[in-house]
Formats: sequence, C-alpha cells, structure tokens
Amino acid sequence: MTSDGATRLTTDVPALQAVRRGIDLLALATRHAVAFRVAYLLCIGAATLLRLGFDPSLASAAVRLHRALDPPLSFKDIVDGARNIALFAGWGATWMLTARAPSTRHDLLRATVFGLLVSVAVETAQLFSPFRSASILDVTTNALGAAIGAVLLLALEKRASGDLRRGTLFGVPAWMPAGALLLSAVGLTFAPSTRATFIVSSLASPMARAGTVARLQALPVPVTALLAEMAAWLLVGAVVAAAISDRTGRVRVRQLLAWLLIVPGVLVAVHAGRAMVGLQRETITLPLQAASVAIGLGVGLASVRRWRSAVSARSTRALQLGIAIALLGAAMSWSPATWARPASGGLHFDWRQMIPMMSLLQRQDMSSVFLVLQKAGIGAALGACLAGRNRVGATQPGVRAALLYAVVLEVGQLIVPGRYPDVTDILITTAAAGLMAILVERAGYEVSRSGLTPDRAGPAT
Repeated sequence: MTSDGATRLTTDVPALQAVRRGIDLLALATRHAVAFRVAYLLCIGAATLLRLGFDPSLASAAVRLHRALDPPLSFKDIVDGARNIALFAGWGATWMLTARAPSTRHDLLRATVFGLLVSVAVETAQLFSPFRSASILDVTTNALGAAIGAVLLLALEKRASGDLRRGTLFGVPAWMPAGALLLSAVGLTFAPSTRATFIVSSLASPMARAGTVARLQALPVPVTALLAEMAAWLLVGAVVAAAISDRTGRVRVRQLLAWLLIVPGVLVAVHAGRAMVGLQRETITLPLQAASVAIGLGVGLASVRRWRSAVSARSTRALQLGIAIALLGAAMSWSPATWARPASGGLHFDWRQMIPMMSLLQRQDMSSVFLVLQKAGIGAALGACLAGRNRVGATQPGVRAALLYAVVLEVGQLIVPGRYPDVTDILITTAAAGLMAILVERAGYEVSRSGLTPDRAGPAT
C-alpha cells in the first residue's frame, strides 16, 4: 500500500505463479464440466430415486398424478421442501462453478431451467413408484433451489472479484471464511447432534409448537456440547472481526453495521426456528452463543491490526486460520453424542454409512439439512484458507489436504461414543472445500488476466 493509502498492484513472481496454478484449477472445472454435472445428477438420483419400487400400472400413475397436482400440505412437506432446496441449490452452484468464467446471467438461467427439467423428470419417475410421492410442490422447491444456488454463486463471485482487486488479509476476502463458519455454527445450533433434544408433535402448526416449547422445561446441556458451541461462536466472532477490518486493518463502518445486523439476526432466527419445528429449549445455549460471538468479535477487533503487523505473510495468516478451523471441526465431530445409547465397547461402525447418500435417505427430517450445513460450512471455510494460500504463492497444502482432513475426522469417530464414520460427510466436506477454491479462482479471473495481483496486506510468501 502506498503512503496515501491507495491500492498498490505488484507483479510478485510467487503470487503470479500461484495465480497460474489457480487458472489451471479453473480450467479443470470447466474442461470437465460435463463430468462434474453428471456426478451431481447421480447424487440427485440417489437421493430421489433409490427405493423407487417401479410400478408400471398407468392407472395407478394417473391416480398419483392427480394427487401430485393437488397435494396436501403437512409438516413433512415443509421438511421435504427444505431438503429439496438444499439439494438443488448444490446443483445450481455446481453448474455456475463449472461454467466459463466470468459467470453471466445466461449461466444462471441455464442452471435454473436445467434444474427444473431434472426435477420434472424425477417427479415423473416417481409417478410409477408405490413408495415415493410425486408432487408439484417438489418441482417448485427443486427449481427454486437451483435458482437460489445459481444466484448465490453469481453474487458471491462478483463481490469477491471486486474485493480481490483491493487487497485482502488472507489472500481471499475474509467474509468468505466468516460466512462459512457462521453457516456451520447455525447447523450446529439447529441440529445439535451432540446433545439430547425433544421433538414436539409435528401435527401442530409452527406457532402451536413454539407455544408448547415455551411451556416445556428447558433441557440441560452436556458440557462437551457447550464447549463445542462456545468454540464455534468465538471463532465466528473473531473471523467476522477480520472481515470488518479486511484490506487495511481499520474498522469499516458499513461492514461493522452489516455484521452487527446479520449475526444477532441469525441467532434469533435460529432459535425461533428451533421452537417452531418443536425442538425443546436449552438452559444456557442462547446466552452462551451471544456472549461467545461478542467476545470473539471484541477480541478480534482489538487484535487484528497487531496480528497483521506481527504476521506479514498472508499465506501464514491463512494457514493459522485454517488450523483454527480444523480444530473447531474436530471439536464438533469428536464430541460424544450423548443423546445416543452408548455402544457396548469396541469400535462404532455401521456399514450403511459407507454408501454415499445413504445417511440422507435414512434421516427424513429437518435436522438432516442442518447436519449437512455443519460439514459444508467447515469444508468451505477450510477451502477458503487453502485457496488464499494458493493465491499468494504458497503451494501447499492444497485441496487434497481438505480430503485428508475429512477422512481423519470421520475415522476418528470410530472411537467416539454414539458416533460413526460416514462417507457422505467426507464427500460433503471435501466438495465444499473444492467448490470454495474454484469460486475464489473464478472471482480472481479478471485480476489474473491482467497479470497483476493486489498487495495491501504485506508480502506474499
């Protein structure tokens, strides 16, 4: 940065070499776009067409078609809708990330239309199933999910592209790991797989369930779960502080106000949502989360400038943040599942969890969506740190490190009470890290083409 505070562009050789490696990653995604899209379609097929039980009767199909066009609406349909949006949002994101850079509105339209066609095909096949239920609601939520995923990726790419030109603290915009960590913390709060929960009858309306939850006695929370919650929200607050003071290290008022609205709003919305779906209140969780994120934010704002001065290399900062994220993921994954019946000694293994997507098929509830968010958030945050190191000249570790980390997390659960490894979680964590890395390279496409890289955060080493 120059003495007057303006952005200085350099032709730092290691950074330019890292950019070229990043372009190779981007080229890999676009060159094999069909393979990646087909792979995701296979995931959609596994989630929607397994256990189909084909019934060739046209008369039965006609009855199911009539029911599909005028479906009843129940709590289960709301759960299915949330799952559909999450599943097809991944499709929209995959399409955008494998399109030619930079992304355009035409790519967004294609992703949505193709998602709609895939949804129609899936629901048509389900008309011939005695076990699956086709519905126009599913078609709508699937298409909506594809559009949401595509719009979100387009917006993130454009925002990150502008931020990369101005300079960053980690080599990537700090809001990337901050947002991913917030996503993971929300998943941990909404789907508390590490502690007991009580689900109120799903036959009641959302407001009735919330009223029932308010009258029930709050649940005590195991210490291990409290520690995981505290660690998650402390790190969220600290990385949000980095996002607020990204580039120059000084607090940016607009970003501060935005995050002060986003984080408390998310906390309130999550706990309101828990009540409306019938998850029983917990004695101390909300105050603990609020205090943890506030402490993390305060400490982060007070220390980020000193950290910036003490650690001048962006790649080192990204590595340090990546280690903190990896430790958080371990704390979340290796906390004993106290709600589960303890196993009688030995390793905890279930062969069904070695089949991709099987765990999502077994869990037909809202919690399964948020359990995915936990893994995806940790993977995306880790992927952002790895991509940041790559962009500023550090070649190792790469995305393969995210795969190794995901495997270690799951294998470690063999000896954790109430838990077991799941190959689907490995795929989710690794895919989220890889997709984030590709998103960063797409965002830096124009900067890379110019042969320049921003340097506001110290030397790239």
